[in-house]
Amino acid sequence: MKLKFSCLLILLLLLGSGCAAKEYETAFFAMDTYMTIRAYGTHAEAACAEAERAVFDLENRISRTRETSDVARLNAAGEAQVSPETLAVLRQAKESCIPGVFDITIAAVSDLWGIGTENACVPAPEALEAARATVGIDNLSLSDDGTARLSNGAQLDLGGVGKGVAADLCAEALRTNGVESALAYLGGNIYALGSKPDGSAWTVGIADPDTPAAYLATIAVRDTSVVTTGDYERFFMENGVRYHHVFDPSTGEPARSGLRSVTVVNENSALADAHSTALFVMGLEKGLAYCAENQLDAVFITDDHQVYVTEGLLSSFTFCGEEAGYVLAS
Repeated sequence: MKLKFSCLLILLLLLGSGCAAKEYETAFFAMDTYMTIRAYGTHAEAACAEAERAVFDLENRISRTRETSDVARLNAAGEAQVSPETLAVLRQAKESCIPGVFDITIAAVSDLWGIGTENACVPAPEALEAARATVGIDNLSLSDDGTARLSNGAQLDLGGVGKGVAADLCAEALRTNGVESALAYLGGNIYALGSKPDGSAWTVGIADPDTPAAYLATIAVRDTSVVTTGDYERFFMENGVRYHHVFDPSTGEPARSGLRSVTVVNENSALADAHSTALFVMGLEKGLAYCAENQLDAVFITDDHQVYVTEGLLSSFTFCGEEAGYVLAS
């Protein structure tokens, strides 16, 4: 599961006491992370409550650690009848997979490494190869009648896309309830709905991978999602080597792509979530080419402190990482 914390810093440059818009904020814990939703407008409280319910409903359907969830039942039995809502999520997640760089059937591999648990360790080569052999999105089949099947020992882990789906559901709930200005922070997956109450853009900070509590750049955004994947989020050290939680499906090991983080900006948060991981695994050269071919906006931070920004973000991007030793590549 991809847990994101300290990967994005929200800079809430909101109006002061002169702001007339009614504000409401809810905070809760879901999907293994702390979440907040701040909304403005007459229906802000009801909208936040609906968005929070949407997150919990999603978690109850796709969590692989809750025995009664659709995904947990599918993983346990290899076949399960799932709800229409879960089927839609599984289809979306399957379509977001990119062979060799992002795959939701990675669960056996991530479980073997145990990163983020007390049992984190470098697995034996034989065990790793056996786990890697179960990975492949073709091992998941979905039928219109709601039947989902897994083959070849595959197990699902929707951690790489689940919070993105949750962010999209929050945005939908907020809009449906008449909210035009809101910010949802779902453990690093951020959805900026509309503009700030004063009409200006929301400002989101991109974390310094060496010091995640600090930021090295900001992006001004409206009506879009901002998602980062970084190697500093969850990791363990063994014999002087850092092993992080972003796995390369082709090797079953933490990706060694020369990148520290990738941030994707897109109005579809599920897409941004999946692609932030995929681009991280691809590495800088292939990632930039993929963004150009698929009209994706992203920020890449390399392990030698270079920062690359796709053309579509240049007008909204502000770099401030010089003192920390970063260089904005031209």
